[in-house]
Amino acid sequence: MPGMREVAKRAGVSLSTVSAVLSDSGKYVSEEIREKVMETARELGYRLPERRKKKDKIMAVVLPHIASTFFSNLLNGIEDTVAENGYILVVGNSDFNFEKEKKFMKMIRKQALCGILIDTVCPVTEEKEYFGYIKQTFLERQIPVVMLEKKAGEAGFGSVYVDHEKNAYMATHQLLERGHRHIGHIAGRMDNPLSLFRLQGYKRALAEFDIPYSVDLVAEGDFTPNSGYMMAKELIIRNSGMTAIFAANDQMAIGAVKAVHSEGKKIPDEFAVTGIDNLSVSSMIEPSLTTINVPTYQMGRIAVKMLTDSDAKEKNIELPCNLIVRKSTNKLAASEWELFGW
Repeated sequence: MPGMREVAKRAGVSLSTVSAVLSDSGKYVSEEIREKVMETARELGYRLPERRKKKDKIMAVVLPHIASTFFSNLLNGIEDTVAENGYILVVGNSDFNFEKEKKFMKMIRKQALCGILIDTVCPVTEEKEYFGYIKQTFLERQIPVVMLEKKAGEAGFGSVYVDHEKNAYMATHQLLERGHRHIGHIAGRMDNPLSLFRLQGYKRALAEFDIPYSVDLVAEGDFTPNSGYMMAKELIIRNSGMTAIFAANDQMAIGAVKAVHSEGKKIPDEFAVTGIDNLSVSSMIEPSLTTINVPTYQMGRIAVKMLTDSDAKEKNIELPCNLIVRKSTNKLAASEWELFGW
């Protein structure tokens, strides 16, 4: 196997420069030279021996919106497990802004990390280029990367995820089973792959009942309660026969409940609403919200353990989810408050 001298000769740089880049010493090397050395090393098939340089026990995580209850629950699972194992956590918040996520990833690329957790907001059209960058920047330096929420579609990555298509199918299917035939869907951002998976699940449930898909029954939100309220209002205005709404997350579903009430409709007698996530607040609104339970805290814990387990870094672990029926779809459902985890 070629050594550093061969890389230095081919790249036309000094041996000390190659050593600084390939051993991740922290010594300053211009981005242009760094990329040239890395590209030459790849061409020659050079691989740095596992962990030549002692790494600090530092992990990094980037999440779409840490103020959201969903992601704060996920972060709690991560933080608790990191603390138990004596690691330090560096947290990035992208605010659903892909450019902000990329800046965070560039900021941490020179740190001596033990691993990275990513709940990416990368648009579908940019996934190939972005994951290629992550491979070159982190995986090739033996820094493991675990994806959150979404199954990794690239070799080298680990992931802890849920089946978003199936969750949306379950949420829509239970509305159909209760007799609803004109069901609106408040989707998440359509440039988000997870939103597209949920839309597919909604469509699959409709198809099983021979109900044609209609774009008039779909509105795009942004995962916030306010967007759920506004989009529910829009759907009700343009679909007078609509009797139910499936929202892509609980926050938008709660906004939809508010909108339905403002229209003078009784839930669930005249109208039904369901969401996804099973946030604690969803059990306490009136009426309590039917939803899909997503084990966010456990997702965070498992993802950290995956990073610390050398045999599990490229595994894809799917977490089971389940339907929780409450009074927003069935007035006879039990009413229990969730008083933990928030």
